[in-house]
Amino acid sequence: MKNNDYLNNIIMDLTDVLWEEHGTGAQYRTTLVGTKYFKNKYGTKLIKENWQDTLHAVVDVLKDEGIINDATYDKQDFVLTIKFNSCVHLETEKQLVENGINIISCPCSNVVMYFIDKVVGKHSELVKVTIENNECVATICIMGSTSA
Repeated sequence: MKNNDYLNNIIMDLTDVLWEEHGTGAQYRTTLVGTKYFKNKYGTKLIKENWQDTLHAVVDVLKDEGIINDATYDKQDFVLTIKFNSCVHLETEKQLVENGINIISCPCSNVVMYFIDKVVGKHSELVKVTIENNECVATICIMGSTSA
């Protein structure tokens, strides 16, 4: 698409409408946004023996697809913090914040959660998404067993 501003505005408007309709509950209704493409294209290939290998597989695919340049993560107990560098969704998320709209969904995080959940056996939760420098920073609560 030639005009990314147009696409970003469409996504921002849809997010705004969802936020107005559902408030904070909207973030719990958007956890599958962005996952269908990866489920259809990769199937179970991204599901590895443990959550860390699964995370690395998903990050590699997000990079290969040109969605992010890189990602780093830190895990403390059941809280996983992922920094997605140069994410294609970054401009949309910046517009949301500039317009006073909470970031209620992160497609990259959703893909990570979807495949990690297949390994740990429970549904993870996106706690928050912030923007720091040129990175989307997602905080995820992993509900299942992450002892590996």
